[in-house]
Amino acid sequence: MLPRCPVCGKEMIVTELKCERDDVQVKGRFKPSVFDFLSDEDLEFVILFFRARGNLKELARYTGQGYFALRGKLERILEKLGLEPLSKEQEEVDEQDVYELVKKGKISVEEALKLLKNGR
Repeated sequence: MLPRCPVCGKEMIVTELKCERDDVQVKGRFKPSVFDFLSDEDLEFVILFFRARGNLKELARYTGQGYFALRGKLERILEKLGLEPLSKEQEEVDEQDVYELVKKGKISVEEALKLLKNGR
């Protein structure tokens, strides 16, 4: 998100944009979208997620990546955007399935620990 003022702690706003290549400057008050703070890789994932209509299983089939790896990406993007899940209900995760995903290199140990800790 946008940086906070070191004096008052309130959110700072963008007042100038500049193209280094062309030396063009635009001044004004701009409120950037939360998506402006995502990496190109994160934006590509979000677009694919939208195209799959939010269906991670379909996205897994399309990309060849594992469901839990994609779920981990989605969780990281939600964290970057400061978004909480709509429902606090936890899904059950089979520990053996998570172990197999780590063993096959489809998710990292850190992602596995997070999934097990969150119960998802």
